Amino acid sequence: MKSKKPVKKSPKRAAKAPKQRHVSEQEIQIKTAQWVQKTHPRLLAFHVANERRAAVQYHVKLKRMGVRAGVADWLLFPDNGRKVAIELKDAEGEQEPDQITFQKQWERAGGQYFLARSVEEFKSIVNGLVLFG
Repeated sequence: MKSKKPVKKSPKRAAKAPKQRHVSEQEIQIKTAQWVQKTHPRLLAFHVANERRAAVQYHVKLKRMGVRAGVADWLLFPDNGRKVAIELKDAEGEQEPDQITFQKQWERAGGQYFLARSVEEFKSIVNGLVLFG
């Protein structure tokens, strides 16, 4: 009778979860703009572009013209008279102090403020506003 050698099994490797690609705040901005224009063309909604990179003199001029730091990325005004601000952040982004100040003032003025970290969150907020007012 022949002796059998034990067969060595290679250790099982845990299946690696697919690495999720980081979606930048700029990518979220572009995708939300495309979606809202296509899906809700009658909704008064616009992106507030106040994150320009420019010379200090230009920023001073903008401030003198009334441009304000911290304004939410999107302002929406549904037909029912509500006012809504949506700040977009990527997965790691945190609100800046100017954004927190704007949020408090916006809410004190009767507006609703939301923070969305993905295109899907943005869509849910906007669809809820359109469907339920």
